[in-house]
Amino acid sequence: MIRCKLVETTHPDDTQIGARVGRAVSGETLGLGRAAACKIYLPDPRVRLEHAQIRRAEDGHLYLDATGPVTVDQKTQTSVRLAVGQLISVGPYDFIVEAVDDGADRPDPRLTLSFALRAQPVEPGLGTAAAVGITGGWIGRRSLAWVFSLLVIVLVGWPVWHAFQPPMRAGSAVALPAPAAMPSDWAGLQQQARQLVSSHGRQLDTWWNPGGLSSAHQGFAQDCRACHDKPFERVQDATCTTCHQNTGEHIRDVTIAQHTFQGQRCATCHKEHQGPAGMRTADAIGCVQCHGNVRAYSALTTLDNVSDFAKDHPPFRLSMRQRDTQPPKVLRISQTPELRNATGLVFPHDIHLAKAGIQSPTGPAASGGRVALVCANCHEPDAAGVRFAPVTMARHCQSCHRLSVDPQAPERQVPHARPAEVSVAVREIYASLAVDRYPVSLVTSNTLLQRPAGQAPASQLTSAGRWVAQSSRSALNAMFQPPHGVCTTCHAVQRDATRGVGAAAWRVDTIVYTEHWLPQSRFSHADHGNAACTTCHGAENSTSAGDILIPDIGSCRSCHAGAQADHEKVVSRCDSCHGFHPKKAHPVFQRTASAATPAPVPTAGRTP
Repeated sequence: MIRCKLVETTHPDDTQIGARVGRAVSGETLGLGRAAACKIYLPDPRVRLEHAQIRRAEDGHLYLDATGPVTVDQKTQTSVRLAVGQLISVGPYDFIVEAVDDGADRPDPRLTLSFALRAQPVEPGLGTAAAVGITGGWIGRRSLAWVFSLLVIVLVGWPVWHAFQPPMRAGSAVALPAPAAMPSDWAGLQQQARQLVSSHGRQLDTWWNPGGLSSAHQGFAQDCRACHDKPFERVQDATCTTCHQNTGEHIRDVTIAQHTFQGQRCATCHKEHQGPAGMRTADAIGCVQCHGNVRAYSALTTLDNVSDFAKDHPPFRLSMRQRDTQPPKVLRISQTPELRNATGLVFPHDIHLAKAGIQSPTGPAASGGRVALVCANCHEPDAAGVRFAPVTMARHCQSCHRLSVDPQAPERQVPHARPAEVSVAVREIYASLAVDRYPVSLVTSNTLLQRPAGQAPASQLTSAGRWVAQSSRSALNAMFQPPHGVCTTCHAVQRDATRGVGAAAWRVDTIVYTEHWLPQSRFSHADHGNAACTTCHGAENSTSAGDILIPDIGSCRSCHAGAQADHEKVVSRCDSCHGFHPKKAHPVFQRTASAATPAPVPTAGRTP
């Protein structure tokens, strides 16, 4: 497989800024020409359909074989070994070999070519009337017109006629009647002529069909208008994005994107009509072309240079939600040992992962009610197996952290919600207990409760109401009062004395959680399933919920090498973790999210 980094250079003039735009091509051979199947496409009528090709010889080196006029360092060549510094001219294009990495010890030779369209000088007298014409010659205009008309009919009609003919099987013979007056070998001559016409007709089919469609586009292979909106015009980017709506831009900032790519099209990298295996995305050999010196292509970017993961890669930038903005914004911050994440939680990992276990109401009696927890008890993979599902109170915490309020009704628990909702539930629990403690005779009519049959003593009614209010207030204080309140085990709780008593006096800090720390990269926990969680995440020694347990770049480099092979580490190139086109949310989900009513910011009702 030959991997070539192709850099197109536009010459500056009075109206255009000079630029270098790189892309990657690869293949067993790299064709140069005007045909759509050529890897290095040169759209100029002075270039043949298949002008030349780059191949790898048996000695492992790269050679250029020419079928059309090609000059190498001002000398006409038909086959030449590629070397750094060579100037190769193909029609109006000039190629310069900038780098060659080949040889018998290289499984995938690499090549860097820069090319530009050579400016053609205007010759003196161009555009003036010719002194010699066809008037007065031995061929008249009418005769010449008839000759060209017949030629066009033959050249156009031949492939059209052949397209509607049944395919000939190899080795099949065509039965043709042979008149008795003809020679015995006349039928054989006719058969050879028919095979000659058929073989040349297959070649002429390329005029109408430059190649088969890719496997992804086979569904509309017979409908050319699905992509070609106008005849004899190239496919526009808007046509591609009609179907590929979830394909994001490589650079989200429109200003930086226009300044960097300067009008590059989808078809610059994704070329159709190259067979079922066509339209594949370019590999990663062109990433360093831009990101190795990123400000040379865009002075507006804030990114750092990247050339290799093991040698030259900046620290990870974490996408973190901020608590000091409403609604919380996501900022990308470089990962440092001093960085902390203010979530509003009070949660120590080290206590929950203690080897002796933690006390739990559901713990076995043999261990004194202690349960030894592991990471998988709370962090469960999502349906895709890539990241983890959110941790919830009901599913992961409530089996140990019971929310009962009175030992007289241990089965009754308050919901994990805002203080106002918790206050209502507490009053309901004590109201039910009050009915049992101070029974009152009631009468019903049509299953509806009515006034008591007799006048109840005032002392009882007053005592019941006072007991419910006092018990509810005491239970709320026991739940929210620092430092021993049940809710303060996990949440930061403040009291505002100016707001009275009861639930209104307590405020639980808003929980701000980060769903995806590294959304600009690809990472799958399923691919790392052979490693223990603590290999990358230092949760056993974390004493604060503000600790960031995402592994830094140094931790990843202990197992992952860069582009160069390392027998002790995994080879990691740019496309191992990053894609050129980040995916966008599907339009259906975008419309659903925009139409939904914004939900209130959770307080005590959600944990990260």
